[in-house]
Amino acid sequence: RANLIREWLRIISLNAEEFISNKKMVLTPFSKVSEKNCFSFENFKLFLKRILNTIRRFQGAYDFSDEVYKSMNGCLICKACVSQCPVHVNIPDLRSKFLNVYHSRYLRPIKDYLIGSSENFGRFFSNFPRLVNIFIEMPLCVNFIEKKIGLKDLPLLSPESVNEGVLRTLYTKNDINKLSSLPSKKVEKSIILLQDAFTSFYESQLVIEFHELLCKLGFTVYLAPFNPNGKPLHVKGFLKEFRIVAEKNVKWLSNLSNYEIPMVGIDPSIVLTYRDEYLKILGKDHLGFKVFLPQEFLLSKSSNLSNYALSKKLHEYKLLGHCIEKVDSQLSQRQWKDLFRLFGLSLNLLEVGCCGMAGTFGHETEHFEDSLGVYNLSWKNNIPKNHFLRDKILVTGFSCRSQVKRFEGFRPLHPLQALLRDIDFVN
Repeated sequence: RANLIREWLRIISLNAEEFISNKKMVLTPFSKVSEKNCFSFENFKLFLKRILNTIRRFQGAYDFSDEVYKSMNGCLICKACVSQCPVHVNIPDLRSKFLNVYHSRYLRPIKDYLIGSSENFGRFFSNFPRLVNIFIEMPLCVNFIEKKIGLKDLPLLSPESVNEGVLRTLYTKNDINKLSSLPSKKVEKSIILLQDAFTSFYESQLVIEFHELLCKLGFTVYLAPFNPNGKPLHVKGFLKEFRIVAEKNVKWLSNLSNYEIPMVGIDPSIVLTYRDEYLKILGKDHLGFKVFLPQEFLLSKSSNLSNYALSKKLHEYKLLGHCIEKVDSQLSQRQWKDLFRLFGLSLNLLEVGCCGMAGTFGHETEHFEDSLGVYNLSWKNNIPKNHFLRDKILVTGFSCRSQVKRFEGFRPLHPLQALLRDIDFVN
């Protein structure tokens, strides 16, 4: 894939005049068009060119960029290349940049827009989850989405919202708008819990239980309102839109960081976007704030958690880690093991590769067989056949839990849920 990108750039460089002058139907990125002139005549001409190029492609016209597209379309975006390649070639990053340019020449499929907007769709549909779930489970709808749109096995929305669950378990919720008047003594034991679209809208019980776990450990938890992270936009190469989301989020999180209260997220692919994709799209070395992974935060408070340690090991858990988490935070798996040891629990780290879901990759109909094949390479053999042993399997990534649910029929626990269950047993 790296060689294809290099050859593609070489071909572009040989025709630089055509690209600059725009005399032919060329790869002029939409991201360079001013937002103020988004309905300009020039923009309209670019759109017509995309239509014509797409028609010619269907008629068999050759374009080397189509070969690059086919190759990039098969990328899992697992970032294994970053850790395995001696020079750390980041194919997912190159892929996003390529798609951004490629689709300034050709029309996008509808599923790209749906995936790119999935965070906003999730927020909207979460207002009436039961109705939406009934609709997307209807055979006619399932068949239409799979055959016509190109998506399958879409996750169901959680019937209970995060806010409802927090109020149900604690009867009250700390107001994040009152952080400015928080006494300094309370700041030390406070935490801001950031939401993400995947866990908040499709696994709200996980967010609720993490909130409960933090409260039981003596922390004052402030649940931040949901704001899109933009990860799906980056995956599909909507770089202009991703940059807008990143700039908005950085401003918001920078203001929150002024309270000097730790910010923690749950899903690793979302949390680590702040440390990688945000830096690159904004051209910065650091953002001025840090969003912690759960294990990072809890280990930083280890001296306050020793009272919850078990006197003897009750269970032996097994962890199947998220591929991006293992690449972008190489200490993450060991940190989970250390955290469990802190609570007197045993955690074995299983050596597995990508689960095959890889964010939205496995949900795309054209990738289903590949997704299943990747899952069978390492994950399938590590899932116990004995159903009584499956509650000891822990998985950190939302997409990984969704993949196991799809092929094995059960959704594994997150490590945080296992901790909550054992701490409840002690207390």
